[in-house]
This record gives sequence, structure tokens and C-alpha cells, in this order.
Amino acid sequence: MAKVFITGITGFLGSSIARYLVDKGHDIIGLYRHGSSLQLLESIENKITLVLQENDWVSNIISHKPHVVIHAAWAGVGHNDRDNWDSQLLNIDYLKQVLTIGKNSGAVKFIGLGSQAEYGTFNGMIDEHYPASPKEAYGCVKVICTEFVKQYCNYYDINWYWLRLFSFYGKEESERWLIPSMVKKMLTEKEMDLTEGEQKYAYLYVGDLGLAINNIIVKPGRSGIYNISGSSLIKLRDLVERIRDVVNKSFTLNTNNNSHLILIYILLKDKCFYRCEFAWSCISILRTNFPSHFHYFCLIEISHFMLLLMLLDMACV
Repeated sequence: MAKVFITGITGFLGSSIARYLVDKGHDIIGLYRHGSSLQLLESIENKITLVLQENDWVSNIISHKPHVVIHAAWAGVGHNDRDNWDSQLLNIDYLKQVLTIGKNSGAVKFIGLGSQAEYGTFNGMIDEHYPASPKEAYGCVKVICTEFVKQYCNYYDINWYWLRLFSFYGKEESERWLIPSMVKKMLTEKEMDLTEGEQKYAYLYVGDLGLAINNIIVKPGRSGIYNISGSSLIKLRDLVERIRDVVNKSFTLNTNNNSHLILIYILLKDKCFYRCEFAWSCISILRTNFPSHFHYFCLIEISHFMLLLMLLDMACV
């Protein structure tokens, strides 16, 4: 098994990746900052090596000689910072340090987490050849970092994989995100405004991201950009209505096309590139992840249950 270095390991995506890779027997080194909560790592904290991001942390990580580097950290993911160029540009210097670790530790693979935001607003099925046209600083800097990773890793003969992530869900996600925020609103208020909700999302269970990354670690595959999302689509309006029907049937949904509570873009994608390269079978493993005991008193856990319930019988394609 591989020795894997993960940035952003304390976050929603990074912690999920780490838990999956630990289960698969990989040796995990994670970077964390002062003040970071280790709550999402509680189940594996005694099974991984955690390095505090201070002083000569780069040399510290290099001394561990990781074989694989996973860059899951990103500054400025919150709504207020997504179009703040000063905040977003900080990520380029950080990426430079992480790439240096990969080069100087002799890593053979570099995996970076990109975003659907790199494509901007689009309508219809897209694949990895779709031109990047970001509409905010967050997506723009992600695109810049894609090219940085490509050129740097090609120069130093490191296999590189830039994963453009679409919509994920899981019980550890922040209450600020769509599913948990909807549940919270429906439990504490009486009504809300939203758009027609015709945009579609291809949600993927966050645990499956670890599966996808493990495939890249253990299997040969060409360097490049890969879109990662679920295989089934659901309209935003249907999603919200189904949450309402289980959480609070008396909650009123007002259609307001001027509402800015819901982001407006259609998220459709074809995961053929990844499937063909890494033998991706249908990994929307909702049936095997469906809980056998329903003790959902926490809002985030309720939202996790809801989405599992809604997508349980959607066919994988």
C-alpha cells in the first residue's frame, strides 16, 4: 500500500478521503493548522500521522517521503470569498509548496481537487473537453492551478490527476451547504422562496470520492483532468420538495424567479473518461450505504438520510 500525504484532511472532503484510504491499508500523513477541528478524524486519528502546519512543515512532510500527494485544501470556499481575488490567489503559493513536497519526496502521483466551477455556467451534458469558462475568482484560480499542476508535474515526470468535482453529500457536510441548510430551514421556519428549480444535480456520496481516489492510487492511468460526479440526475425543485415532504409537509415553497437563495446552473456530466481509464463501475453505492438504524436527531444526519432515501432507487448508468 502507498504512503499518502493529504492537505485539507480536517475538512469534509479530505477527512472522508482519509477514512476510506485508511480502511484500504494506506499510510496517511495529514496536514492541519492551529485551531482546526479534528472532529471528523476522530475515528482514525490514532491510525494516521498528523503534522502541524508551522515553521518548517514542508521539510517535515518531505522527510516522510510520501508516494502520493492529495491536495484537498483550499482557502476561500465560503460564499463571501469566492469572488475575492486576494483570498483566492493565496492558493497558488500554497500549491507551489505542495508541489515542491511532491517533487522533493519522490512522489509518483499528484492528485488535486478541482471544481465544476471551472466550467462556469452551462446547460446540457458536458465532458472534460468542455471549455473552462469560470464566472468568479474561485473558478478562475482553480483553472490557473490546473495548468500549474500540469506543467510542473510534466516537467518533473510526476503523474498528475486533476479531479473536477461536482455535487457531493454526506452527513459530515457543513450546515451552510444546500441539503443541510434546507433541512434546517424547514425545521425552524414556515416558508421560503426559491426559483423554478429546473437545474439538475448529479449528486455523489462523499465516501465514493475516496473510492475514486483509491482507484487512481492503485491502478495505472493517464495523467489529466477527470470529472467526478454521481451517475443519476435530480432536479433541484424535486430535491427540495422531497426534503420538505419528509421533514415538514406543512412548509411552504414559494416560487420566486428573483430569488437568490438557490444558485442557478445545470450540472450534468459524463463520467466516461474516468470510467474508461480506471475501470469505474457504478459507485453510487447508496444501497450499501443506506443505514440500518435511523437515529437522526442531528440536522446534518437528517439531511444525509434524506438524500439517501431520495436517490436510493435511482438507476446507475
